[in-house]
Amino acid sequence: MRTVKDPDTRKQEILSGALLVFAQKGYDKTTISDIARELGISQGLCYRYYASKEEIYDAAVEEYADIIVRANLKRFDSKGKTLKEKIRSFSGSLKEYREPEKDNELLYSLFHSEGSQKMHDQLMIKTAAKLVPHIKKELEKARDAGEINISDIDALSYFFVYGQLGMLLEHGSEKDCGKRIQDILIEILNL
Repeated sequence: MRTVKDPDTRKQEILSGALLVFAQKGYDKTTISDIARELGISQGLCYRYYASKEEIYDAAVEEYADIIVRANLKRFDSKGKTLKEKIRSFSGSLKEYREPEKDNELLYSLFHSEGSQKMHDQLMIKTAAKLVPHIKKELEKARDAGEINISDIDALSYFFVYGQLGMLLEHGSEKDCGKRIQDILIEILNL
């Protein structure tokens, strides 16, 4: 007898199964057949919800970026702090940024294992894009409070996030990377 599931539930099951197979075999070696076999469903059912392996992967990056953003924003209570204090607390070490990711070992291993640099970088870019609106709100608050005098908050938001991203991708393993980011942001913003 065929089991009919809610479309959102089935879609999530396929995504979860695909992540398991991606983590075990690697993205390049995984096929839709492998994913279907892992779940005990037909390839056709996979294609009903996702047009391709790439679409499943894109959904995984999207979901993981959401997890990272939510976890990191939850960790940093910025109420009542000045922008300078927020920068000092939020722009910490790379180890701090990655801590919430370790709650999901499967996704963590998929995006942070040896040979997954391209996937990791894609995840970082997606995460940065999701952070920009949050940073923009914080910078607007700082401008409204008279802490900074910047006319183009939108551009500053992108610079703030993507500038850090470049440093983290190139120098993230260096001991003082977080402090260097903090110092330059504070200097640029004249805080």
